[in-house]
Amino acid sequence: MFSKLFRVCRDDSHSSSSEKLKQTLKILEEKEVILQKKISQEVDRAKGFTRANNKQAAIECLKRKKYYEGKMDQLGTFQLHIRNQEKKLQQDCHPR
Repeated sequence: MFSKLFRVCRDDSHSSSSEKLKQTLKILEEKEVILQKKISQEVDRAKGFTRANNKQAAIECLKRKKYYEGKMDQLGTFQLHIRNQEKKLQQDCHPR
């Protein structure tokens, strides 16, 4: 009864949850780096197509760039949620 009242946490569950959140955050950061590379590649390709007077191909590159930017925004949101979960987990196990 008191454990529910005072939120006593178990160290094993806390550490495993914390580890999973850290691993997920690391994976999301790696995906973000990959997307940044793809965005820069699409910009370079669009510039090349513009120089070659291939306007349609340049537009397609910019569309893909915009798509990748949207995915990066989603990853940023996911990272924010994971960081909030980590903070909440720490607060639950170490009440003030």
